[in-house]
Amino acid sequence: MLTLTEAIQEVFLRKRAPVYVRDLYAALPEALPHSVRARVYENLGKLFKRVGRGLYVAEKDGAACVVVEGDAWEEIKRLPSGLADCLVTDPPYDWLDPVNKLHTTTRPRMRWKFDRRDLDRKLCLEIFRVLKQGAHVFIFIPAETATTRPHIDRLIRLLEACGFVFNKRWIWNKAVLGMGYNGRAQHEGMLFMSKGRRRKPCDLSVPDVLTFKPIDSRRRRHPCEKPAGLLEALIRFATRIGELVLDVFAGSCSTGLAALRLGRDALCIEKDASALRRALEMA
Repeated sequence: MLTLTEAIQEVFLRKRAPVYVRDLYAALPEALPHSVRARVYENLGKLFKRVGRGLYVAEKDGAACVVVEGDAWEEIKRLPSGLADCLVTDPPYDWLDPVNKLHTTTRPRMRWKFDRRDLDRKLCLEIFRVLKQGAHVFIFIPAETATTRPHIDRLIRLLEACGFVFNKRWIWNKAVLGMGYNGRAQHEGMLFMSKGRRRKPCDLSVPDVLTFKPIDSRRRRHPCEKPAGLLEALIRFATRIGELVLDVFAGSCSTGLAALRLGRDALCIEKDASALRRALEMA
């Protein structure tokens, strides 16, 4: 007998086919039909359906986005090796706390309230295992300053020690001026890594400087939510239609939604239950 998580992985991520209630019945012979049906049709907002405890699914034009509520360090252990075609994620860096407490990078009403934890060798090795060979990896980082540079350099060394190859630093140009005494802040960075030697980009029209205005703080589903156009550009560069995008720090689930709009499958992991529910209800 499969667990519900395994059944969803089988139906959505391996068969690449639409899911039907009868498929879930077949995968869960000991489950009560009315229980399965209730979970499938428990909707959050207009797009996502709850299909298990801490497990949500959205479908659009043959693509699927699976969202798992849980800790990235634990949930990623349940995923099969070589599953994902790329990673796009924005880690909750613990070392950014001193900067954010000065209110120089976020407005008080958007102050970070979620748990922070730095990437470590344990998680990086699991991400490496779950990605396919040659998969592209985009990890958001803050702008490089005297404060952040040592942490960014240490992160690159950690990723390389786990087998990732450093390709380039990309730039997100926010097109609006922030604060700053060493030049008004207007950008963030992205580490473009790969699992071993990267495969050929899927969309050669995507540049390494991407200009998109941030989402207004009053409309964000999460303090660190990235604009859809930015995420879609990264996904077009890294994947083809029908391939799978992984985000282990989903936040607003914007990466998963961007993948869904582009006809890619997505698997998102998010620990904060309240933030996740808000994101799914607004999707």
